[in-house]
Amino acid sequence: MSQPLVSIIIPTYNRANLISETLHSIRLQTYQNWECIIVDDGSTDNSEEVIAEFCAQDNRFQFFKRPQSQPKGANTCRNLGLAYSKGEYINWFDSDDVMFDNFLEQKVKPFLQQADVDVVSSGFVKYNPEGDVTSKPYNTHLRNNPLTEYANHHLSLNTPTFLYKRTVLNGIIFDESLSRAQDLDFTFRIIAKSGLKMVYVNEVLFKVLIHNDSITGKFTARTSMEHLQSELKVRKHIAFFYINSEQMLTKYIFDNYLKTLKKILENRQFLFCGKEIWQLPKISWLTKLKLTAITVLYAVTGKGIMTFSKTINKIKVA
Repeated sequence: MSQPLVSIIIPTYNRANLISETLHSIRLQTYQNWECIIVDDGSTDNSEEVIAEFCAQDNRFQFFKRPQSQPKGANTCRNLGLAYSKGEYINWFDSDDVMFDNFLEQKVKPFLQQADVDVVSSGFVKYNPEGDVTSKPYNTHLRNNPLTEYANHHLSLNTPTFLYKRTVLNGIIFDESLSRAQDLDFTFRIIAKSGLKMVYVNEVLFKVLIHNDSITGKFTARTSMEHLQSELKVRKHIAFFYINSEQMLTKYIFDNYLKTLKKILENRQFLFCGKEIWQLPKISWLTKLKLTAITVLYAVTGKGIMTFSKTINKIKVA
């Protein structure tokens, strides 16, 4: 059976202490026809030396640096990696995650068996630096349309989860203006495409490391407004998509949108929050008025965040 080329694209920044395990897991893949494009975002540690050793031992590893003229960030590196890649299939990965040996073999198989497949997903687990699994498996009980699975909180849009047929991307790239939820934004734009065929490999094929220096580990309710506004932009886009399409808006999607708005209120961005409240789609003006009053109360007294939470939990879309 033929083995088409798979491009694994990894953005990295100061991961000298972690990326060896990631690259080692790639080198151990039972599926052999791959290239690994590593794009460095300006590391100041010895990442380049660590990666250079892998490149010297195996020419399937290729190392690039983000040009100074390009915007800093993982999104830029992901897009550059795609431009450098040659594979028929594309799988973005992270420089602190680990593939199981059959990661590529199991994900390529559906493409070889069915010519009309566009995307293949797989399951994953989260683990800590000690190697202990810290979560239940994700993406291992999927059956329905990916939009339905996502809307029902069953499909996690984690970037390394998906192996894409290159042609299905069709000009879709990562939004380099986003500092948060960029994987959610990118993947949603793919799975929302009409006629998309996704096949689920309902088994755990990789591990996601959760640590203090990871994006997930750093993100808190009181993170920067730049991150929060990026996340709100993505979640609002998704919520609006469901409201304005034939898809039923689920409470899960709208709740995530509103909870991000709550984080912005907690960061005391009252004017921004007030403007967002009055842009909420298909919400009664009485509800908007109540949320605005709670925002003013919180601005003046520092109290009311629990009332805000209770109010958004009760919201029903008209």
